Amino acid sequence: MTLQAALAEGARDFPDRPWIWCDDQTWSYAEGDRVTDRLARGLMAAGVEPGDRVALLFGNGPEIVFSYYACFKIGAIAVPLNIRFAPPELAYALGHCEARMLLGQDDLCQAVMPLRPQMPHLKAVQVTGAALEGAGRFEALFHDGEPAALPAARESQMAALLYTSGTTARPKGVIHTHAGLRRQSENLFDALGKDVFERAVASMPMCHIGGFSIMVAGTQAGGSMWTLRRFDPGRVLELLQRSRATIGGGLPIQVKLLADHPGAADFDLAALKGFLCGGDYVQGELQARFLALFGTPLDEICGMTEVYYAIQPLARGERRPGTIGKPMGDVRIALRNGAGEPVGEGEVGEIMVRSAATTPGYWNDEAATVAAFRDGWFRTGDLGSRDADGFYRFEGRSKDVIIRGGSNVSPGEVEDALCAHPAVADVGVVGAPDPELGQAVWAYVALKAGADASAAELEAWAGQRIAAYKVPERIVFMGALPKGLTGKTDRRTLRERAAAACEPARTEA
Repeated sequence: MTLQAALAEGARDFPDRPWIWCDDQTWSYAEGDRVTDRLARGLMAAGVEPGDRVALLFGNGPEIVFSYYACFKIGAIAVPLNIRFAPPELAYALGHCEARMLLGQDDLCQAVMPLRPQMPHLKAVQVTGAALEGAGRFEALFHDGEPAALPAARESQMAALLYTSGTTARPKGVIHTHAGLRRQSENLFDALGKDVFERAVASMPMCHIGGFSIMVAGTQAGGSMWTLRRFDPGRVLELLQRSRATIGGGLPIQVKLLADHPGAADFDLAALKGFLCGGDYVQGELQARFLALFGTPLDEICGMTEVYYAIQPLARGERRPGTIGKPMGDVRIALRNGAGEPVGEGEVGEIMVRSAATTPGYWNDEAATVAAFRDGWFRTGDLGSRDADGFYRFEGRSKDVIIRGGSNVSPGEVEDALCAHPAVADVGVVGAPDPELGQAVWAYVALKAGADASAAELEAWAGQRIAAYKVPERIVFMGALPKGLTGKTDRRTLRERAAAACEPARTEA
């Protein structure tokens, strides 16, 4: 079945049930089906054909949801663009996928307009908000004339092309089919239960795989979804309470803002059955604080734009703190060493995944597609270990692991130890070049407002919690850590800073 079939089924079986809520407006399943039909026909009238790429440059709101499902209905390929992409990154993605049309917000699309000569395939730009020279109105695409037949879509067709954040290289276009995305939703239902998606608050960006997945799974489950145009921790908490949300989610930086909200403890989030966090390593201190504040565990969903592979199996009544849970649904995991050989229980290896939800490859990049698979297994680049009960522990990204004197050090473990200090707000741990050890452990630390701590104090604190060889050789204090497009700590920038400094002296507060 195709993704739009879930919306059509909802319009038939429970037409008056709310589908999307935003800005105090609600669209039922029947209304959502009609409005996406109108937009789909408008896209067809504008010349969009099955297989054409339609780029979306929206923040959260009904416009991006309607645009996704309109594309699905005509067999076009939706290409959500990260709203934090710089103009050259937008131009690269639009050119790489040869987008025929761009739909988006005026303020976000404005940066694209001067670059249009570089994109001969981009035939039209349609925007919401203020008029832009050379762009049409998004609202004008909604077709009010005689209904035209929509092309038949197949589940094997491409539904979406999501670009990676490009922190280590050019962004890659990750292919997802209708069948693969529906399988991903079934995997989430297997782990969490379908009823968890009854009332969802989508605070993760829908241009990102996290928010996109909640939208698709929520529609497939026949659930209702509340969304906000701009992330505001107070409004998110108020909406979680008012909607009696059964599921929410956020990037780690968003979850931290929720936990840091001054009135956080006053909100009643008892209806929550799960709160998902993905996009980066979630420090143990944040998980403990979230549980203490809201009475709901913070569950890491582990994966990437290419595939989700593990989560706490709530539907089976299982949780194991400190782990990323177990494989979901049809997902199978193998842990392999550098030679491609299986590793034993408790040993660290690269996480390899098999699932019908896995991307079949990268758009117009055969070399990257071939490199991503080994004997039919997708190579995640993540490192993990498995305990005797089948729970997996995330051990970091292979490129982030620090090899100090022949011993592997996981940045996340060191960050956890330092973040437990009451003065510490944020930490990024990287390896710095060292002539004797190969790499030395360096920590970049941001302190809480008004707090004070010295490097020696933090080193002593970490030494009580982790092995001596993992304690940072150097601690560097910063006002704020650099973040990537999805709010992750930008370790590449920190590694470059460490390499440039590359001196043995420790920095005191």
